[in-house]
Amino acid sequence: MTVSTKPTNDMLRLELACDTTALAHQLLEGTTWHSRLLPNVNKFVYPYRYWGINISALAAGQALPEVNTAALSDHKVLGVSHLSKVLPKKLLAKGLPLFSAKTKALQQFCPNDYLEGFNSLSSNESLNDNENISDNESINSNEDIDNDLPSNQALKQRLSQAFIKHAGSSPTGDMLGLLVCRNADMYFSPVNFYLGFNEQQTPTHLLAEVSNTPWDKRHYYGFLLEGEETEFCYDKDFHVSPFNPIDQLYRWQVTVKRTQQHTVDKQSSTGLQVRIAIDISDERGEVLKTGVKISGVPLTETTVRNSLRKNPLMNMTSLARIYGQAFKLYAIKKVPYINYDEKLADSDQKTSTSLKSENLND
Repeated sequence: MTVSTKPTNDMLRLELACDTTALAHQLLEGTTWHSRLLPNVNKFVYPYRYWGINISALAAGQALPEVNTAALSDHKVLGVSHLSKVLPKKLLAKGLPLFSAKTKALQQFCPNDYLEGFNSLSSNESLNDNENISDNESINSNEDIDNDLPSNQALKQRLSQAFIKHAGSSPTGDMLGLLVCRNADMYFSPVNFYLGFNEQQTPTHLLAEVSNTPWDKRHYYGFLLEGEETEFCYDKDFHVSPFNPIDQLYRWQVTVKRTQQHTVDKQSSTGLQVRIAIDISDERGEVLKTGVKISGVPLTETTVRNSLRKNPLMNMTSLARIYGQAFKLYAIKKVPYINYDEKLADSDQKTSTSLKSENLND
C-alpha cells in the first residue's frame, strides 16, 4: 500500500493554527498620492484600500470571512413594508452580501481576476522553456492547465510562477496579496502588489501587477527585498500614463513592517504597515513622485463593515479620479499628450520643455 507524503489541506490548516507568526488576512487602509513636478505641477492625495489576502493560507483552507448587512427582516422600514413579501426569504434572513469569496457582493474576491497571464503548470513542466513569453500571453497552453485544481490553489501556483519568472525565485514563507477586489461586480485595479516572506516572516519578495487603464494591458515588475526596508532602481519598460514617456527611471522605496495589535477581546494579532513609493525621473530630472502608504488590521466582519461604510464604491471613484486628473492635466495644466511607448525626444513634451527653457533664458 502506498502512503502519500504530500500535506493535506487539514494538515496545512492545523499547521497554520499552531503557527503564531503566520499572517492573517488583513484589511489595509491609508492613502495614495501623486506629485507631478514636470512639465507642470499637479498634486493630489486620496484614501485607498487594499484587501490583504494571505494567498498561502487561503490555498491551505483558511477561508475569508463572509460579511453581510444586518438581516433585512430586522430593518425598521423594509421589515414592515411590502418589499418584505417580494424579496427572497434568504435575503431577508441574511441581509445583503458586503464581502464574499463565494457569491456576488459589494466587494467580491475572485481568484481568477489576478495574474491572468500565468496558467498552472502540470507537474512535469518547468518555467525554463517559457522565459521569452510576453506578460500578456499565457505561460502555458490551455492543455497544461489542471482544471481540477481549486481556484485558490491555482492562484497560489500562478503567484509562485510569477515570482520565479520576475524575481528569480519563489518565497519560502507566506505570500500575501495587496489586492483590489471586484466592486459591485466591476474589477478595476491600477496596481496590485504581492509580498513574499521567508520562514521567519521577513519580507523577501515583491511583485507589482500593473495595469495601464486606457489600454487594458498588464505588466509585472518583480524584485527581491532586503528585509523591512529596500531601495532599488529599475528602468521603466511599460507605458502607463499618456503623460509620461517610456524612457524613464523608477526609483522604488519599499517599507514592510509587522505590528502587534490587540483586539477588543484582548487577543493579539499581527498587522502590516506598508509604504511603497516610486520616484520617476528622466533626462529633465524628477518628473513624478507617487506611492501608497497603508496599515493593516485583521479582516473581520467589523473592520469590513467600517471600511465599506466610509468608501463603498472605491473602484468606481478611483476610475473617475484617474480620468478626472487626466482631463485636468491635458485641458487645464496643458501637459502635452505622449503616444504609446513614445520616447521623450520624440514627444511634444520635449518641445514644450525646450521652449520653456528658452523663455526663461530670455
